[in-house]
Order: sequence, then structure tokens, then C-alpha cells
Amino acid sequence: QAASKQWRTPHIMTSLIVLSSLARCVNLEALTSRRAVLAAAPAVLSCASSSRAADASPTVVAVGTVLQKPDAAVPSGAAALYVTARPASSEGALQAGAKTPPIASARFATPLLFPFEFVLTTDDLTAEYRAADAASFNRLDLVISARLDGDGVAATRGPDDLVGRGTLSKRGSGRAEEWRPALVELQGRGLGGRLLTGG
Repeated sequence: QAASKQWRTPHIMTSLIVLSSLARCVNLEALTSRRAVLAAAPAVLSCASSSRAADASPTVVAVGTVLQKPDAAVPSGAAALYVTARPASSEGALQAGAKTPPIASARFATPLLFPFEFVLTTDDLTAEYRAADAASFNRLDLVISARLDGDGVAATRGPDDLVGRGTLSKRGSGRAEEWRPALVELQGRGLGGRLLTGG
């Protein structure tokens, strides 16, 4: 209950959206001095300009926390965290052939501090949902999948990648402060995953 209440303060939600956006552009842990902040400014401005500038106030689509299981080793190198939000049910969701496509997805560069609180907004919508009215899907409960990818490339699957899944309960509301945020625990992919990826 205490964990869910932290999302109910509007200024905290706004701060998380800003930090979540910055984490896509630069390594936040490297911004330890005024010189580092100034050096990172061009990358931040370039990233911001490539976003959908017309949407000055994006709508929150998903919120939650990604945890690292104590015995799970974090991949070294150019790892990245991928967070994907899918409808928990096909009812009310868009269909692409026989499949229900994800609503939103985002990449967060490492290093990250865990527990990592994420926010996905309408800036992160997949191609299938970009033309849809947010009101038509933003009350749907979501399944949140997270993958800490060892090489940072979404198309690859490595034996040391960490994965997890959780549920975001929206309680029939389109207001983020009324949702029960997802809790996703990262763990190893197991023997099956290692065999499939040649690990």
C-alpha cells in the first residue's frame, strides 16, 4: 500500500517523467559535476528534439518499479533495460492479425540504480497505438515485461540477460495516481533460456 501511494503526488509523477526521459538520452550517474552537465547538454537537446515536440504534456501510460533479484548478476558492458507494456486482456485492445500488439515500449541505458522506477508515456507508444486516442486504451490493465539486455541490442537474446514480468492494475481508471503500479523482479532466464541462446 505504501509503495502505491508514492505515485499519487502529482509533482513526484512529473519528476519521474522527466528523469525517465533523461535516462533514455544520457548516463545520469555520470552527471556528477557542472562540467559533465554542460557536456551532456547537446545530447539531451538532440534527444528532446527527436521526440514528438507537439506533445508537450505526454499522457502517462504505465508506471512501476523494476527490482533486481538478490542472486541475479547484472550484465556488464553496454547493457540496457527494455520495458514493454501489453494489454492484460485482448478485450478492448487493438488487434494486429491474430496478435495483440504491445501498447508502449522504452529503452533505458545503464548504469541504473535498482529499484528502478519507470514511467512510460504516450511518447513511448508503439506504431499500432500512435494514432489511437489514449482514452480508448488507457484504462486497460497491463502486463509489464522488463529485460536487462547484456549487449543493449533489443533484437538479440543473451544467456545472461535478466527478465521479469508484473501486472499494472489500473482499476478501471485513466488517472495514474489511482493505479496500482507494476512490480517487476528481474531474474536469470534459466537453463532453457541459456540452451536456446547457446549459453
